[in-house]
This record gives sequence, C-alpha cells and structure tokens, in this order.
Amino acid sequence: MRRDDVRFAMAARDDGMRKISRFTWRAGAVGVVCSALIAAAFGHSVAADHGQGNGGQQGQGTIIVPAEPPAPAQGAGQVTSGAS
Repeated sequence: MRRDDVRFAMAARDDGMRKISRFTWRAGAVGVVCSALIAAAFGHSVAADHGQGNGGQQGQGTIIVPAEPPAPAQGAGQVTSGAS
C-alpha cells in the first residue's frame, strides 16, 4: 500500500471516529435531558398529589391484609394452557 493511501485511510478513520464521538456525546446529552424532563414531570405530579390533602384519611397507599384468606372460586377449577 502506498504511503499516500495510508495517510488518506488514517485521515478518513480519524474523521469517522470524530463524527462517531460527537454523535455519542450528543446522544448522551439528549438522554440526560430527557431523563431530567421525565423526572421533573413525575416529581411534579407527586408533589401535586400530596398538596391536595386527603380530607383526614390516613393509611392511603398502605396494604391491608385480610383476616382470612379468600374463599376458593366456584366454577370449573384450575385451568391450564398449553399442550401438557
């Protein structure tokens, strides 16, 4: 391979690497901005929900465990899907 061809190939490779690097940084920056916007949107909705007040209700958002397990369902019994 001639020396001029090697220099041209190296310059083309370096140019391509610069373009890819620039694109990668831009894509990363766009991702960070989008993440911040999503976090701000969800954070705003949570803050708005807490600011409304519950009218004195307590325990909202907690899990209530029943005293006894649910009764078995009436019907055909267990249904399986598949060919087994």
